[in-house]
Amino acid sequence: MGERLTLILSGGNALGAYQAGAYETLHAEGLHPAEIVAVSTGAINAALIAGSPPQERLERLRRFWAAAAQDAPLWALGLGYWSAAWDLSRMRALQASLLGSPAAYRPRFPGAVSILPGMHGDCSLYDMTPLRESLKRAVDFGRLNSGEVRVTVVTADVDSGEEVRFDSYETPIGIDHLVASCGFIPFFPPQRIDGRLLGDGGLAANLPLQAALEEPAADDRLCIALDLFHRRHPRDEPLPSVTQALDRQLELILSNQSWQALDDLRRRHALRRQLRLLTEWVPAEQREAATLAPALAEAAKSDGAVTLLLLSHAGVPHDAGLRAFDFSRPVLAERWASGRADMASALRHLGGQRAAAGEFVVHAFNGSQPEAAGDRGAA
Repeated sequence: MGERLTLILSGGNALGAYQAGAYETLHAEGLHPAEIVAVSTGAINAALIAGSPPQERLERLRRFWAAAAQDAPLWALGLGYWSAAWDLSRMRALQASLLGSPAAYRPRFPGAVSILPGMHGDCSLYDMTPLRESLKRAVDFGRLNSGEVRVTVVTADVDSGEEVRFDSYETPIGIDHLVASCGFIPFFPPQRIDGRLLGDGGLAANLPLQAALEEPAADDRLCIALDLFHRRHPRDEPLPSVTQALDRQLELILSNQSWQALDDLRRRHALRRQLRLLTEWVPAEQREAATLAPALAEAAKSDGAVTLLLLSHAGVPHDAGLRAFDFSRPVLAERWASGRADMASALRHLGGQRAAAGEFVVHAFNGSQPEAAGDRGAA
């Protein structure tokens, strides 16, 4: 396949096991990314991939997610079986929410207690020291920054709200950049880098489509975007709990953010196509006019074909409320398997379908189900 493969990975904390499973299918198919653009837990997966030799990438992902898993204690198992109101999946989710993840974060003091009168102030609930230690062991930062795979980590300036990108082609990416991209306040603390207080890229763009695709490129690209939140959720009954209502709120906020970015990219491609057509009608002597030059410069940018395969994680059977914080081992295994199966299904549907020159074509899937036919947002 002569096209350039770009992997676009969203944030989603414990949901990131889905991306690791999807990568397993790509790896088995011999589809190796030339570029990865990522946020938060997606940036951690990106570092594990780009910071490992190709033959070790899958094993590094497996080790990290196995270390991140929480095992349910006996008291939780007993209470889960004793009370129908507190089923086992809810107990596992509660434990993971309270205790964190061995490889990623742990509760900090005072954390939530800081809201009480007389307590010392704190800006986050969890300490991310375990993640720093995990990254030191698992990622070869020399390889990550070697240029073998281009990595862009997206963060957000907590003071200005501005999206801030770190591109391994321009600046070495280190642990601080990865941890900053995970700083989803107030759960996780922001990091100060070069004088700026930086937090989770999801505060600006949880699925960094624009960071990956806003600038045109001459080569044809297959872009695979893995969104850990899904917009469409058909149901026949009201939301059953406050925690699931909170989950749905987060899904809607972050997935709508992604679809708005996608609509903007379609419009940009279409506009550049229209400008190129109009350029043919502009006399040569008028093309340097100050009023026309910027538009004509935009039209002159080369647009290779872009085929975007967008997978949204639709959930797994044992998801409970606060699912993005559920690191329980059985659920992580389900997410990994779901990502592996969804990617295999999406690649089968895609087959040899590719955008033609200058086109921007989207194939979207909610889990294993196509959301709609490929949308030719031609440019």
